Amino acid sequence: MRYRLLGPVTAHLDGHQVRLGGPKQRSVLAALLLNAGRVVSEEQLIGLVWDGEPPSSARGQLQVRVWELRKLLGKAAIVRRAPGYLVEVRPDQLDLLEFADHVTAARADLAQGRAEAGIATLRAALALWAGPVLGGTTDALVEREARLLEERRMAALEDLFDAELTAGRHAEVIGELRRAGEEYPFRERLQAALLLALHRSGRTSEALAAYAGTRQRFADELGIEPGRALQDLHVQVLRGDDPAPPVDPAPPVTPAQLPHDVRGFTGRTAQLARLDTGDLWVITGPPGVGKTALAVRWSHRARGRFPDGQLYLDLRGFDADHDPVAPAAALAQLLRALGVRHLPAAVDELAALYRSSLADRRVLVVLDNARDGDQVRPLLPPAGTALVTSRHRLGDLVAQTGAGALPLTVLPAEDSRALLRGALGDVDAAAVDELAALCGHLPLARAESPRPTSAATRPTPSPT
Repeated sequence: MRYRLLGPVTAHLDGHQVRLGGPKQRSVLAALLLNAGRVVSEEQLIGLVWDGEPPSSARGQLQVRVWELRKLLGKAAIVRRAPGYLVEVRPDQLDLLEFADHVTAARADLAQGRAEAGIATLRAALALWAGPVLGGTTDALVEREARLLEERRMAALEDLFDAELTAGRHAEVIGELRRAGEEYPFRERLQAALLLALHRSGRTSEALAAYAGTRQRFADELGIEPGRALQDLHVQVLRGDDPAPPVDPAPPVTPAQLPHDVRGFTGRTAQLARLDTGDLWVITGPPGVGKTALAVRWSHRARGRFPDGQLYLDLRGFDADHDPVAPAAALAQLLRALGVRHLPAAVDELAALYRSSLADRRVLVVLDNARDGDQVRPLLPPAGTALVTSRHRLGDLVAQTGAGALPLTVLPAEDSRALLRGALGDVDAAAVDELAALCGHLPLARAESPRPTSAATRPTPSPT
């Protein structure tokens, strides 16, 4: 089976194209493939398939379309898993995953100085695109998902042209740069690459004309001047200077922000195993039940799966001394941790830059102490894995994103006693049982409790 999303949505079985049906049915399949390996809830699928208010029969219609797709693609193609459905594919079965793998490999080649290999791999990645993405699906799906996919393509294009200019092929890429600049007229990195390529090819008058057109377009349509880097390049060209050649893309910053692992962590075996089965989890429960401890323990166990880094952020959703961290401030912190220094002010632009920075990277994001879904939603990575902890259930976030819900209760009595024995050493069993009960079997309460006095060392009451 082979699926395509980077153009018209298609599926090929044994070399033959499958007739996928109308836009709604294609959208169901596309939404599942965009989240390959992750459960997509029925509510989320309905929101992506139906524009505006869905009909009362939407859930039933969705189930019919899933049934039709299974009939076309095979029963195993779409798995039913609460609260929705799941598609699992290999990278070579889905063009989007193949694109991501190519881009990751190319950036590694460029960072190691293997320019020709990196350029060839980036061109192979970009060759997978076959027109407007998600073709044949609903407007609702395109409006929500196409922009992010286009951002990934633009970032790969910019990497390609920077690498080509570094290799000295200025004249060879002018035509491609003009087409890319017309397609994405407000990407300053592309406009700068065109300006440099023209100037280095002895076509300085054309370079200055290209800048003038860009400046006019920015003024007319955005009401702003081009950014400082593009203005400085223009000044260098005007002076006849030889602008510094673009440098090879620096290796991306690899954050390692996890808190120290929890000493004496005990129990939660089943919950740790569940976290191994998905990419987005919401861990909930009352204060002191061990949400953060579980997230941190799993993160340390699984960190080898995330070679591009591990991000951690305390959102302070329930801090009596501080306001919850606003999405804009949270995005700025995460972007700085990723090595991004020049940040836009608007939260939408921050979120877009964050998604672009994490595209095609295997990163773990731990969002601790979340107040509500609105605080979390802009911080979810487009790839990799995210763990969210909260005292609230965040039902809207779970429903909209297909996240796995993992509610925690107090530890079982045996795990509770084992945790205390590990922390306190050789103490009277009765005293351990008594202290565990007094702490309500809450890990945090036990961590802060004093060492109990064993029966053998308890003071004898003075006679009265």
